[in-house]
Amino acid sequence: MNGYMTNGTYPYLEKLKSKHHIFPFIIMHNDVKAIAYYEDTNPSIFETSRDYLVLAQVGELSEIGFISLSHIPVTEEGSPIFEMDYKQKVNEISGVVTARLLRPFRGNSYILLVEWDDPKDYHAWKKTNPLPNKKEDSYIAGSVYTETFQVGEDEEE
Repeated sequence: MNGYMTNGTYPYLEKLKSKHHIFPFIIMHNDVKAIAYYEDTNPSIFETSRDYLVLAQVGELSEIGFISLSHIPVTEEGSPIFEMDYKQKVNEISGVVTARLLRPFRGNSYILLVEWDDPKDYHAWKKTNPLPNKKEDSYIAGSVYTETFQVGEDEEE
């Protein structure tokens, strides 16, 4: 299974969603940007697509809720170690609706996509320092960071 992601304005992404009738088709947004994400075995519908292989998955995607996207740059030689470690960790995250470990087709920045039952669960998880870092994990190639998003209706519309 592949995961496909693109950026755009919320109204533009809504038009794509209604045009293609893909379910689930996640539109996540925060104060800075909007991102669409869906999974399929067919090629991406997006003109400008970030394409991923879904390495591990827990649960079913929901079109409402709270999502965190953790960007984890991994060295080429460290990829097998990271993948083995995080395939297991995806199954151990509590308070989630959905979790996906995504390997990029291009580049070295993996995505840990987690859809949470409640933002409080995300904040509790974050306090445990669950993500790798360059000081402790030799397979990390740069800065690890996380973005958070609301999923569903854009409140500004």
